[in-house]
Amino acid sequence: MYLANGVTTVFNLDGRPGHLLWRKQVAAGTVLGPTIFSTGPIFHEKRTPEEDVRLVDAQAAAGYDAIKVYNEVSKEEYLALISEAKSKNLLLMGHVARGPGFEMTLQSGQSIAHLEEIMYTYFNPQHVDDFDHIVFDESKIPVVTRMVKDSGVYVTATLDNFSRIVQQAIDLDTFLQNPELNYVAPWTLLRFQAANNRYRNRFGPDQYAVLQNLLAFQRKLLKSFSDAGVPLMAGTDATATGPIAGFGLHHELQEFVNDGLKPYLALQTATTNVAQYLRQSGEFGTIETGKRADMVLLAANPLADIANTKSIVGVLVRGRWLEKTQLDEMMSKVQPNYEREKEKAETMLATDPAEAIRYLKDYDPLGSLTAFTISDMAAKQDSAALIRFLKTLRQTIPDAWLEDNINTLGHRLMDRKLFPQAVAVLRFNAEEFPKSANVWDSLADAYFHSGDIPNAVQNYRHALQIDSVYSNAEKARKFIASHSEK
Repeated sequence: MYLANGVTTVFNLDGRPGHLLWRKQVAAGTVLGPTIFSTGPIFHEKRTPEEDVRLVDAQAAAGYDAIKVYNEVSKEEYLALISEAKSKNLLLMGHVARGPGFEMTLQSGQSIAHLEEIMYTYFNPQHVDDFDHIVFDESKIPVVTRMVKDSGVYVTATLDNFSRIVQQAIDLDTFLQNPELNYVAPWTLLRFQAANNRYRNRFGPDQYAVLQNLLAFQRKLLKSFSDAGVPLMAGTDATATGPIAGFGLHHELQEFVNDGLKPYLALQTATTNVAQYLRQSGEFGTIETGKRADMVLLAANPLADIANTKSIVGVLVRGRWLEKTQLDEMMSKVQPNYEREKEKAETMLATDPAEAIRYLKDYDPLGSLTAFTISDMAAKQDSAALIRFLKTLRQTIPDAWLEDNINTLGHRLMDRKLFPQAVAVLRFNAEEFPKSANVWDSLADAYFHSGDIPNAVQNYRHALQIDSVYSNAEKARKFIASHSEK
């Protein structure tokens, strides 16, 4: 899907060993795909500085290109992990962690994923993850622009992504009519449907105006950043949040032009700026003798109309020419490939679970296909049988079936309204990983959807006891306040 849309390089911001395998296979020519750069697994929970240093060292040793910082990292550990990442020559990327805050993030040299992160921190005096406290003060735009420009950090805006979040919240029916969704995996498409859509179900009509204001304000920030020469990069956050792999980049470029950037500057965000950030300007980003032969041939000039980036005649990836007919044929096989992989996973999980998990560790790094397939199987099992199955997987290959995988399975079971199984799975996950606030939060959510409010309140409280500022902490407090007995 990336190559068919002319995308010859991708930067993945939540890496697993499987992504490193794909990177190696692509580089060797055994798999046809874009050149892959990847962070390691996200730093998204509170640890000690010493633990973070060990994790940074492990990610560097594994061969990841960068680290990805998320909201929950504390000030103390942030300083340690950034210092260690620099010593290992790793790229820095991520959210604006709430502990260190916006100014320290800029001082560290960590580039920022999502313009909205600046809204949640610099434009939020309370520094809490609550839209109610954001102050839309346009007089601060020149100030923050100078701060970011002087810091030298790169900013990946993902504005098309935010606009699709707003659309899902306000007008999901229109979002679901997007023909690009025909290329989305069934396990991802299920999450977009009304009953499971996190944006439609999170935001009510009373929050529509603030969502729209957030989008409009970010567009003004983007133009100010571009005018000042802040290095911007085109990113999509594909595919689980709305933009679709490959297609999303074209929409982001169109978004940039709609927001006031000249087409030439928009194109730089997907070419030269990216190469500079990745320290690869000598390899790609411009068409020059001696550089890697990554190009897209268009039927019309994108400088005249940025929409012409979609008029693809062919793609040259590392010197291999792909005609439009080949690209179309590749796209026609996307959905059949999903179905084939699901059938293979189901057969392997039923006959040899251990071997299945070894295979899926490489070819389903984030566990989405695995969770979808097991949730299908769980519909025919009781909770006890499902937990026995999970215990077998954990005992057989403990390093391949971890907290995130089990959590994903729990949420997929909720998507399918299999609430007893979801509660059992997430309770098992909490027993296996008792120090994770996110696990207890998910268990609380499962209890809530199963109709057990007291247990939901209890588990939200437990999550807050573990970490009072984890990513969903504000929502947990509101839930407790509105559902606890007076």
